[in-house]
Amino acid sequence: MKEKRIIRGHYPDQTGAVDILVSGTSIESIQPADTCPADFGDEEALLAPGLFDMQVNGALGVDLQSPAITAARFRELNDAFLRRGVFRWMPTLVTDAVDALEEKCRILADLIEEGGLARHIPGIHLEGPFISPEDGPRGAHPAAHVRLPDKTIFDRLQTAARGKIRLVTVAPELPGALPFIRELAGEGLLVALGHHDADADCIIAAADAGARMCTHLGNGMAAQVHRHHNPLWAQLAEDRLCASLIADLEHLPVPMLEVMFRSKGAGRIVLVSDSVFLAGMEPGRYTLFDAAIEMKQSGRVCLEGTELLAGSSLFLSQAVANMSLHTSMPLADAFASASQVPAALLGELSPAWPPQPGQPATFSVYPPLKAAKVFEPLLSLVDGRLYPAKGV
Repeated sequence: MKEKRIIRGHYPDQTGAVDILVSGTSIESIQPADTCPADFGDEEALLAPGLFDMQVNGALGVDLQSPAITAARFRELNDAFLRRGVFRWMPTLVTDAVDALEEKCRILADLIEEGGLARHIPGIHLEGPFISPEDGPRGAHPAAHVRLPDKTIFDRLQTAARGKIRLVTVAPELPGALPFIRELAGEGLLVALGHHDADADCIIAAADAGARMCTHLGNGMAAQVHRHHNPLWAQLAEDRLCASLIADLEHLPVPMLEVMFRSKGAGRIVLVSDSVFLAGMEPGRYTLFDAAIEMKQSGRVCLEGTELLAGSSLFLSQAVANMSLHTSMPLADAFASASQVPAALLGELSPAWPPQPGQPATFSVYPPLKAAKVFEPLLSLVDGRLYPAKGV
């Protein structure tokens, strides 16, 4: 006999609570909330879609750049994301020697396939090495391994990944970048502009060639730029480019997040974590990309002795909360920017939202949104399977 549970809460854009009757793996019915106790949730709880993080370098002590990562730790990381409401995510590889990247691609492909995790991990994000070699735009990526866009090198990496590279970040001003973008887009890959110093004409040409996104817009650029002629304005103005944002309140100040939302609109904002292995760990000194880094009490991750950012300690649900609490973006749009919008960019199907009877029971239950350092689900369901937050 199928186990039945009543999950109570309200959708982000509605005030009236509903009772979702989950029978086994599916939703049997959805009715206005009753007066009888629910098995989980209440009238104040938030019901939200599973999140999709397109940029994950690591978390909870698991460094996705490490060739020593084990299948057990990889699965533990996936389960931890499920408990935190992230149902789909993309391991992100940063700049390294080509031989090293090839091995990492092979390892990730093995981990995804052998762990049966393709449903949760639809592909790999290759953030380097085809980025600017210049200090500033290069960010924390190691200068020694930056390469010009090269389809032969990319094909070598894609072969090692067994076709799992789905998103590639490119600096469009580099020699050969525009035909490279055109080839990748023609093969169905999502190409993003990032870690670059391109001018407006080049950014438009990259969109013409098939680029459709900006990787962590506002970051991965020089600290000092011309007030008018710089990469930021041109990317904001180009409607063909969606913008991924790291809304941890460290990478971008609130007024900048607000302007980006107003410029792009909800349908062209993608929230990402850009988390490194320090996410969920204690503040202190660590090593990342063979460089000394520190995570401060605020959660800011920097190259040691500087304020230069080296990834984030963010989990994606907190980015949703930050956008809703600190900008004019409605909570429902913030959730969509971390779920349906990235899925659509990759051509991935998303469960219909709000959920309907007869569909798989796949959603998360959050506490009421309020200013707090941590906003995470109380419970996530994937095809009716429960992933409670720790301690619940």
